Amino acid sequence: MQKISLKDWVVLLTIVPTTFIGLGIGGYFSYNRYVELDSVLGVRAQSILEPIAIVAVDPILEKDREILRRLIGTVHRNHSDIIKNITIFTADNQIFVTSAYHGDIGMMRLKPGQVMPAQTTVEESGKYSIFRTPIFNETQQLAPRSVYDNALGYITIQVDRNQVGFQQQSQLIIALAIVFFGSLISAIFALRMIKNVTRPVNSMVQAVDRIREGKLESRVSGQLIGELNFLKNGINAMAQSLGDYHDEMQRSVDQATVDLRESLEQFEIQNVELDIAKRKAQEANKVKSEFLANMSHELRTPLNGVIGFTRQVLKTPLTETQRDYLQTIERSANNLLAIINDILDFSKLDAGKMVIENIPFALRESLEETLTLLAPSAHKKNIELSLRIAQHLPDSLIGDAMRIKQVLINLANNAIKFTEKG
Repeated sequence: MQKISLKDWVVLLTIVPTTFIGLGIGGYFSYNRYVELDSVLGVRAQSILEPIAIVAVDPILEKDREILRRLIGTVHRNHSDIIKNITIFTADNQIFVTSAYHGDIGMMRLKPGQVMPAQTTVEESGKYSIFRTPIFNETQQLAPRSVYDNALGYITIQVDRNQVGFQQQSQLIIALAIVFFGSLISAIFALRMIKNVTRPVNSMVQAVDRIREGKLESRVSGQLIGELNFLKNGINAMAQSLGDYHDEMQRSVDQATVDLRESLEQFEIQNVELDIAKRKAQEANKVKSEFLANMSHELRTPLNGVIGFTRQVLKTPLTETQRDYLQTIERSANNLLAIINDILDFSKLDAGKMVIENIPFALRESLEETLTLLAPSAHKKNIELSLRIAQHLPDSLIGDAMRIKQVLINLANNAIKFTEKG
């Protein structure tokens, strides 16, 4: 979606609000004028009806149609711009006199069953308004309005609304003209603002784009108004600073390139030295691994002999104490053999052949063997060494029992070593 440009914003913020405000004000005053013209029409019609209704009492009583005919004819001529017909009806809804027999008398007569008005009423009929007012004599006017038996009749005026409509249309045209000229003036101001604001802004935007593309020699020219001139000076100062910074950075890059070449030469020399040292270390590590492998093999042979003869002695008749001692010797020898195997594993580790066993073993038995091996050291320091295993912990596990015992022996030995009492 394309963003709205500054030019469009200026147009929107100047013309649109002015147009809406003008339409609102014009509509408000046009509506008020429209209502006012309707009200004036009603007041004017009522000001014609009421005097005739008062004057017509005696001629109706005396059946003098000529006087009323001249009266309503004069009134009709004086107000011919809006009045199309004036007719006086008797109480039995018959024509007494009229100012225009060629008019639509039926439109002015009360419909059958329609009650005679007790006061001035108005009825809209197309482009005409029918005003009716009752005719009472002075004594009857003091009676309640619901009493129609003594009414002399009613007078009706047919008013042409075209004239009022023309006035209303002219008011609307005037309002629209005001809105149009107001919008035109706003457009002129907007164009002036576009010339003084948006064009310089666009020029600065183009200059910033050129600077962003690396053309640091670009500058904004011309004398601008107000804050735009400060903005222009700021952009030019920024471009100058960027140019100076670019030159400084170029010099730094050139110097860094020279230093990097020298460093690369030093790195090449160091790499050669490191490669020689690495080869020497690998050779030494190989010798160490071979030594550990040979030593572990040399130690395992007599240790296996100790374990074998211990097992043979255990098969002979022994006291309980002697048997416990020999079993402890056997377990210690087995653990020592495991340690020697670990030493041998270092060479396997260097060769990438280290393997962790994954076989079933009894957890409690392994822990008790570990505790038995460490008991003499703990008793020697008068330290209580006890084994507590959680009830929910299973006894049968799968793993490397020998390495687990080795870890526990190391931890317990450290604990015994650094514990004075407890």
